[in-house]
Amino acid sequence: MKVIGITGGIGSGKSLVADIMIKKYNAHFINTDKIAYEQMLPGGVSYKGVVDYFGKEILNKDGTIDRGRLAEIVFNDREKLLKLNSLTHPNVLIEVKNEIEKKRAEKNVPYCIIETALMIESGYDSVCDEVWYVHCPADIRRQRLKNSRGYSDEKIDSIFASQSKEEDFFGKFNKVIYNDGKNEDLEKQIEDLLVCS
Repeated sequence: MKVIGITGGIGSGKSLVADIMIKKYNAHFINTDKIAYEQMLPGGVSYKGVVDYFGKEILNKDGTIDRGRLAEIVFNDREKLLKLNSLTHPNVLIEVKNEIEKKRAEKNVPYCIIETALMIESGYDSVCDEVWYVHCPADIRRQRLKNSRGYSDEKIDSIFASQSKEEDFFGKFNKVIYNDGKNEDLEKQIEDLLVCS
């Protein structure tokens, strides 16, 4: 079983690439966002550390973390974003490693994929056999985020500023998928990468 990381900035098409891998190549998808979400629920491994650091004002009445409020805080303060990442990423990475080992033992899938914008920052690349960088020009990504998620330019600027830059991705990963919105082309690029790997 090969572990493939799929990374790129927000709106680049990582989920689309992951979806093709799942449907066409029977890949097992490790959802780091879902793991992080579950770990921040009351009783989860990241919950106490996050609440201790950010305070009770991030909590809803039922004791769950108000993720919108937390996002507002960290996207406007790089230091706090880095702190949040340090409280959550190591826990997610442990769970990712556990899931990879489980799938290796089961021997029922050819690929395990990890999709994340924070491949470099979170250290997920350390558990991948290879990492694919999904590249998409910033103007296309911006338009996608406005259309599909209703994000404002200000919110998009803030998210772009908090994620790795194009040159960081290009400098670290040499397997690149260029996503200009043509699905057939995406499928061909994926097929080529799998043949070469």
